[in-house]
Amino acid sequence: MTTSTEKTIASNKHGTGSLVWRWLGRLFRFCLALLVIAASGGIAYYWVSNPPTTERRPRGPEAILVETTPVEIDRHQVIIHAMGTVKPAREMQLASRVSGQIVEVSPNFVPGGRYEAGSQLLKIDPKDYEIAVRQQEGNLTRMESDVRIEMGQQQVARREYELLGDEIGGGDEALLLRVPQLAAKKAAVDVAEATLEKARLDLERTAINAPFNAIIHSRNVELGAYVSPGSSLAAMIGTDVFWVETSVPVDELRHITLPDDHDEAGSEARVYHPAAWGPDTYRTGSVVKLLPDLEPRGRMGRVLIAVENPLGASDPDKPPLLLDSFVRVRILGSDMEGVAEIPRTALRGGDYVWIMCEENTLDIREVEIVWSARDVVYVASGVEAGEAMIISGVGTPVPGMPLRTEDMPVEVEGPGNGRGQGQGHGKGGGR
Repeated sequence: MTTSTEKTIASNKHGTGSLVWRWLGRLFRFCLALLVIAASGGIAYYWVSNPPTTERRPRGPEAILVETTPVEIDRHQVIIHAMGTVKPAREMQLASRVSGQIVEVSPNFVPGGRYEAGSQLLKIDPKDYEIAVRQQEGNLTRMESDVRIEMGQQQVARREYELLGDEIGGGDEALLLRVPQLAAKKAAVDVAEATLEKARLDLERTAINAPFNAIIHSRNVELGAYVSPGSSLAAMIGTDVFWVETSVPVDELRHITLPDDHDEAGSEARVYHPAAWGPDTYRTGSVVKLLPDLEPRGRMGRVLIAVENPLGASDPDKPPLLLDSFVRVRILGSDMEGVAEIPRTALRGGDYVWIMCEENTLDIREVEIVWSARDVVYVASGVEAGEAMIISGVGTPVPGMPLRTEDMPVEVEGPGNGRGQGQGHGKGGGR
């Protein structure tokens, strides 16, 4: 009995202690929550009573972002851009020198047919001319026999004159010795030889050959046709060289070199035909002549550019340059020393450029333009080697305005640098 009563009392004491600690823990957590709420309210009241203020400072100029390229002073060659038309350098109407019927025609005697110099195109019936040659050969033989007979008679006359021993006047002596008769016979021989040479020449002319390397442009006769001296047989164009007749502004002619008597070659030229060859393929030629008159419409100078082997006969890899083609031409003119190449887009107001100085500010320079091309201009003064030339746009350019490039760091504005707006900071003291 005693033991169970003691256990009951001990159990009641333990339950009462646990309950007390549980209420104490709840009270502590409640007080801690009240403390946190009070602290938060105090901080909120402080920030409401003392709001942060912004101190405004003067705003400085902002650096403009630009794109630049270095100026290079070097030697540059003048490139003259022009347009031109392809024309034949040699063309002719092939004509017959003798009359007769055409009995042979070359298989290549068609428009577009090519011939080397000396190749036979046509053949006129040679029979009549062969007969004429034989006739003149017989006539020459007869005349030469008459000369030999007359020389024999002259020797007989000389012996007779020596036997007489009489003195005769100079004129009578020549007659007595048959000098005029012998001279007439020799003259007849000369005439016979000339006639024979003419007959042989006419016989050779029955074969009509190409006078130079040529191509048939058009033909006017066929097999069996009868032709007479001067009859047009075909139109032929030389294939060794074509000309490109180009119009060039008069003020650009001074940069073109013309060939002279000392075998100095003319300026090199490149001929482009984009429609037929593509944009990058070209044929090389050279300037050969300056024509004496101006182009009637634009009052421009005209130069001839010679392109050898224009049809690519000896080099199949070269594209053919066809007659009457309208082509682009680039003439490589004289060299200019100590000039700067400037993109045309970097030229401002006609003859000004923008330079970014070492202080990263804008400088507007006037330049002296010595040559203008399609995409670039060349200047002789106004810029120095190594300077940074601005090639991008600037809204309102003002000399001295600050500039920057992409590779330059951007300045952070704040109270320490005196630019832009300062950072906000709180102020106490019951404000």
